[in-house]
Amino acid sequence: MTVQERLAALREQTPVPPTFVVAVARRVRALTMAVAAGVLAGLVGWLIVAVPVLLAWVGDPFSSVSVWQSLGIAGNLWALAHGGLVSTPDVSVRLSPLLLTVVPILLTRYAVGQVLAEPPSQAASTHIGGFAGAWTALRATELVVFVAGYAGIGLLVAGLAGLGQAGVPVAPLLPGLVWVPLLGIVLALVRERRVQEHPTIDAALRWLALRTPMLIRRGLAPAGEALAGLMVAALLVVVALVVVRIGRIGTLTQALDAGWTGIVVLSLGQLLLLPNMLIWALGWLTGPGVSVGSVHIGWQQATGGDLPLVPVLAALPEPGALPELVWLVSAVPVLAGAWLGWRGAGSAARLASWWSKAQVALAAALMITAVVLVLSWLASGGLTPGLLGTVGVQPLRVAGALLGELLLGATVMVTVLHLARRRL
Repeated sequence: MTVQERLAALREQTPVPPTFVVAVARRVRALTMAVAAGVLAGLVGWLIVAVPVLLAWVGDPFSSVSVWQSLGIAGNLWALAHGGLVSTPDVSVRLSPLLLTVVPILLTRYAVGQVLAEPPSQAASTHIGGFAGAWTALRATELVVFVAGYAGIGLLVAGLAGLGQAGVPVAPLLPGLVWVPLLGIVLALVRERRVQEHPTIDAALRWLALRTPMLIRRGLAPAGEALAGLMVAALLVVVALVVVRIGRIGTLTQALDAGWTGIVVLSLGQLLLLPNMLIWALGWLTGPGVSVGSVHIGWQQATGGDLPLVPVLAALPEPGALPELVWLVSAVPVLAGAWLGWRGAGSAARLASWWSKAQVALAAALMITAVVLVLSWLASGGLTPGLLGTVGVQPLRVAGALLGELLLGATVMVTVLHLARRRL
């Protein structure tokens, strides 16, 4: 092969930089696709809520609302799933059915996956030289535009909700229109980190991981394990109450005489609140208790009061003193803290200092507390004004009690293991 032939072959293999017009066109296309993905994710999420509502409207012969009002109700439910507020001239409702909230989160995760699957720009590289390079490699601009598109369609849905009997104020809804797609983005990036389909994104994620504090990286796995254990314990509490009180729940359901359509809608609504009930049960396990209006259930007693006609609430204990040994449930979060201490002590060298072993457990306890604080806030709400102003738990009290119990268990376990291993 002559020198001229080699030079020609080299020129064919070298990519030609795009012209300015082509680069701008590619950039506009990427941003447009990101906006469209956000809009479609929000629209599909609303349709998933609207279709069952319309079917219930068609199947209920006693319905007195119009089709436009039923679509407004669908907008109300969609807004509640995002932590919004549904307001009428007489009453305001805020209570997010967290199982319904999972739907838009999964939709945004899928939509973000499609955004990330777009071919990277010419500026993207597997070599990350700094924050600007990581921003480009993660396609963060497209992701910001995706959130903006999702929020835009969310504001439109909030406006359509006014067609019903209750409106949706914009200000309380805005945080949910941001954190829902952001959580979807995080889940999509976690998946990308696991499957490693895109080298540029994976390089940016490695760059970010190396700059994450060591305690967070080491405490993440123990925190996830302990939190999973706490949620399993909360689930056992909910299941036990439902099994023991299943007769009362069935009797109240029959007494409502809502017809098959009403029973299906009521059962679906109670199912959507299952994650909320788990958080409420966790609040009871930690000590502050659960409130449903004027009714409060703690470790020592359950106070009396009026309850809404929701069959699952028949599972709550009768007013009066609870069994004396109920306070032993406080051992559950303490044992979760002991697990954090075990994992934290095991992650350090045998002759390391006590503080070195305790730091991981402390970081994990703080992460669990932060997650439970947010979940408690999302899972609780109420109907104001009226006796049902508080439904759920008090987030700050639950988080404070849980942190103290986790630290107690972790401190005892780390101390015992530290002393035992130093004597070996």
